[in-house]
Amino acid sequence: MKIQVDGPIIKHWKSGIEIVRGGRGYSKAELDQVGLSDLRNVRNHGIPVDPLRKTNYPENVERLRGVAKTIIDLRDSKTKTKNLHSKKKTDTKKKTDTKKKTDTKKKTSMTKNKKLTNQSSE
Repeated sequence: MKIQVDGPIIKHWKSGIEIVRGGRGYSKAELDQVGLSDLRNVRNHGIPVDPLRKTNYPENVERLRGVAKTIIDLRDSKTKTKNLHSKKKTDTKKKTDTKKKTDTKKKTSMTKNKKLTNQSSE
């Protein structure tokens, strides 16, 4: 799911004047400060990342905070549903495993009995 987010800003000084322009993407430091450390996940959600930038602007962090809440909420809800599904799967696996074990025990005891009866009849 792509999330709409405003692009980051970059500041630099030229002749004593602060120049503000749009950037290519958010820096890793800005993403870490908000709580988004998985860059692949961030890119999948449509947030631009600039791996070359090392600066950390508070304006960019404020822009990311709202978006980060939705991504973290989505991630938490997915892990909760995965945990519920995985518990159900393990429970059914345990039941089928015990059935298989008892079936194999019955088969081996039946084959032993057949061998014994075959030997006694000879």
